[in-house]
Amino acid sequence: MQLSDAQPTSEFIQNTLPLLLSRYTISFLAEGDCIEYFLTDSATDDEISQNLSISLNRFARRIEIIRFYPELKKQPNTKYFSAACFYLLVHHFARYFNLTHHHKIFVRTQPEIYTRFYKSLADFNFYPESQIANTIDLLSDFSPTDVDISMIAEKAADPDEMLFMIA
Repeated sequence: MQLSDAQPTSEFIQNTLPLLLSRYTISFLAEGDCIEYFLTDSATDDEISQNLSISLNRFARRIEIIRFYPELKKQPNTKYFSAACFYLLVHHFARYFNLTHHHKIFVRTQPEIYTRFYKSLADFNFYPESQIANTIDLLSDFSPTDVDISMIAEKAADPDEMLFMIA
């Protein structure tokens, strides 16, 4: 990604990311076209989230949100942290794979989660692509930004631990 293509990060993200990162660290494991992210409480060193997975669909040119359950709402004083975390992970993922504005962001969720969370993400433009019963497929354009992602560290895989993808 060339910085000339990058859009500036919103004021909301500029204000919320430092608060998120002052309390939590983010690490990742990459395997194939997937990345799993881990959110850890900096004060206690407790991993609070292991359900953050993003995959690249090369054929559809989509960043696919497989799992996004950061568990931040269970932590004290974390209003808007989930939105900032989502923003940071999407941009880290896109830079890791050198993705451009030609890609879309895809997520399959429930309509009420779309209304409560994805629809309110001002840095994205999620809209329903299709809906079957209580499942809704959402798309958003992806716009690269100049957000700093250097604090997201690659996690060393434990040799006794199975990676998250099944062969």
